[in-house]
Amino acid sequence: MPVRFSRAAAHLAHLALMGALAALALPAHAADLAVRVLDKHGQPLADAVVMVQSTLPAGAVTPMLEATIQQQKMRFKPYVTVVHAGARVSFTNLDAWDHHVILGPVGPGGFYLDPGQNQQLRLAGKVGDTLARETRSVTQTGAYLLGCHLHGSMRGHLYVADTPWARVSEADGQARFTALPAGPARVRIWHPDQVLDTAPITLDVAAGGAAVTVNTQVAPVRRRQAGA
Repeated sequence: MPVRFSRAAAHLAHLALMGALAALALPAHAADLAVRVLDKHGQPLADAVVMVQSTLPAGAVTPMLEATIQQQKMRFKPYVTVVHAGARVSFTNLDAWDHHVILGPVGPGGFYLDPGQNQQLRLAGKVGDTLARETRSVTQTGAYLLGCHLHGSMRGHLYVADTPWARVSEADGQARFTALPAGPARVRIWHPDQVLDTAPITLDVAAGGAAVTVNTQVAPVRRRQAGA
């Protein structure tokens, strides 16, 4: 004798099936990860771009498609900025004198890969409350160098990440990530002062959270402090 289901039971079964299919499309667990980056002397390394890669399905991750970099007291601030491909980066001059911006992919040794392809702009000095501001787009992933024709000592860095999880390490060397898919992952590091690439670290991100320390061979260059 055929088994008959009520309309309500059929609806509940449909919802259960939809829920099961949705669960397959999302990570079973979301996890947090703390990455601590150390320099060649075992000291916390600031301004390192920390990138986490995972092949597991993830929930919605908002790409970083807007950033502002300021020129103040003869420095680029922040010193290192991370975005994703297609981002629009705004440059603002807070000093009372003119600055220039050179923006281009950087290669080994800290030199522009192709100076002829660099984006360049000039920003007038601040007048009263009026600030010069220009915006440029970046589409190529990897590291970019920021310079100034007018002040050769000015250097900054922009990194266009190829993974949704990318952060810049703080003064304590820490970069923290939330809502990663629990499971296998790979951690990569890039730093403006590196001579050689740091080997990637593989790990399992536990559902309850994980922490990892990455030792590098970076000898950070001591830079002039803001306002000095």
